[in-house]
Amino acid sequence: MIDSVWAGIMANHRILAILALGVVSAISTIETADAQQAIGSATTAQNQVTRELGGASSPLTAGGPVFRNDAVKTGPDSLAKLVFLDSTNLAVGPTSRVVLDRFVYEGDPNAQKVAVNLAKGVFRFTTGSLDKKAYTIDTPTAAIGVRGTVLDIDVRSTQTRATLVEGRAFICPRKAGVTLEQQVRACATGAGRCDCEVIDHPGETALVKKVGGTNQASLTSTPINFASLCSGAASLCSSDTSFASNALGGGGGALCGR
Repeated sequence: MIDSVWAGIMANHRILAILALGVVSAISTIETADAQQAIGSATTAQNQVTRELGGASSPLTAGGPVFRNDAVKTGPDSLAKLVFLDSTNLAVGPTSRVVLDRFVYEGDPNAQKVAVNLAKGVFRFTTGSLDKKAYTIDTPTAAIGVRGTVLDIDVRSTQTRATLVEGRAFICPRKAGVTLEQQVRACATGAGRCDCEVIDHPGETALVKKVGGTNQASLTSTPINFASLCSGAASLCSSDTSFASNALGGGGGALCGR
């Protein structure tokens, strides 16, 4: 009798274990599918361009997809151009690294977001079809609110420079416990101290530099000129929305100007 009861208990435990494994497997599958969400493609990949996801690195070639949480890296004398679902264009210069942090292009339009983390290098960022407040850029020292449309950015470990090509942008110092939205709101409403620089004239350049233990923003007369990299790669600066066109049936945008 005892053996029979014990056998029944063990059988129930096995069933529960199998069910638990099934739930874990389902969650893992969902997480893997979510991590593998294709958000764009490389329309240009010149020389040494790689993508890293989940600790694995592989070459990124023209036409290859990029995914949320991908890290795209270029070597010396290498260039890449990424086009996202919403027609955002990101040109990546030599010896650069960018992490595609967040891309939400479904459901509630108010929840749509594009966020990238520029770790190092030189870039040109051109906003796509979402509301301009949907775009944010992080660097080691700066948080940037892009209000449209084209911005050249140079990122180093202790400083970030951003030159406006077209549109408007808030260039804010990264602060622990303070969001970009809070800083932008303080600057826009005058309700608090504004530590950001607002650039709204073509050619204006803002600098965020680590001074002591804090990041500080100011204007500078030393601009970034990403267009100088385009002379050797015509496709880098051409209007290209091939991924957006295939995925969404339309869209527009350009990299080195519209």
